[in-house]
Amino acid sequence: MRSFMLSALAATILLAGCGGGSGVLGGSTPPVGGQSGAQADTQSAAQAAMAPVSTGDMLAGLYDGAYGSTLSTQTHALSVTPQSTICNNKHEEITTVVSSTETIYENKYFYDSACTELAKDVVADVTIPSSSTENIVRTVKWYNEAGTEMANRNGNFNITGSAGDFTAVLQSAFFVGTSTQAANQYGGQFTVAPQNSDTWTLAGGHADVFNDDKPSVNASFGVVAALQNATVSVDSSGDVTFAGTRNLTLSMGSLYGLTLSSAPPFSVSGGSTLGSGTATGSVEFNSAGQLEAVNITVDTVRGYTVVMTSSGSPGSISINGVVTNSSDVQVATFTVDQYGDGVITYANGNQALIIDWHIVG
Repeated sequence: MRSFMLSALAATILLAGCGGGSGVLGGSTPPVGGQSGAQADTQSAAQAAMAPVSTGDMLAGLYDGAYGSTLSTQTHALSVTPQSTICNNKHEEITTVVSSTETIYENKYFYDSACTELAKDVVADVTIPSSSTENIVRTVKWYNEAGTEMANRNGNFNITGSAGDFTAVLQSAFFVGTSTQAANQYGGQFTVAPQNSDTWTLAGGHADVFNDDKPSVNASFGVVAALQNATVSVDSSGDVTFAGTRNLTLSMGSLYGLTLSSAPPFSVSGGSTLGSGTATGSVEFNSAGQLEAVNITVDTVRGYTVVMTSSGSPGSISINGVVTNSSDVQVATFTVDQYGDGVITYANGNQALIIDWHIVG
């Protein structure tokens, strides 16, 4: 799979910007690069299924201690060990105390147990200017086993409230290879309130725009999600579990023809609405921020369903997805690793690369 990913990534970088959109795509079943509406529905459904995992990956650090205790200046100033690096289960942590209000947390994830082949590098610069305000500048880079950077994501958290009872606004952009054109733009607003000692109610929602510049696709896909009966819990081991339902609205437009709003409540404008659906299930991360378990079912446009499950343990977990249409016919399968990197295979045999839980070409 890695050799395919390298070839597909090279093709994606070379083709970036070669094909532009041709106006807003209309109709109830818009085509994708000349393909049938079924292809658009399949890709949109698969992308909607991966969105909760991508969101959880970004938010888990607010609860598992990867960025220190949220809105706790004492944790950042007194309780960390500067420049501490220990290789443990393909993971290393480096913590640098800059001042009493600023700490930089770096989490490195590796392909090998000796921590020599870097797979993912997450750096969070956390500033807490007051007991009710926290800002996090988060950068993530993904690498292949040859050490070449495959993609990067930058994000910003603005958090207000108090420890365990706060509102977080997250905005980020994702870039493939050396491209300066975002493949994904993300905006989310989440309100956290205590339910009991280890569980919090999670309200709010998020919106994503995915730009697929593969010539056979040349389209943008939008997902707007509103949380319903959602919770986040932390067990005695520090594992974080997100559970509940997302009500989804899916849309599609010409390449770069969809626009993400610049402030909450986040929405997607432009293009055509494909339909609505729901995503239900849970995503679990361990205390090191590694993906531990996925169990998600998505019912989406025109009867398309996606089931995602996981196998294995942190560090070697595999997530598998199956997409079926309204006739219960399998139209695609996809497999990704704990970093959200992998491949989707359509029923016609065509394949596309997935990086950071996004189909990028």
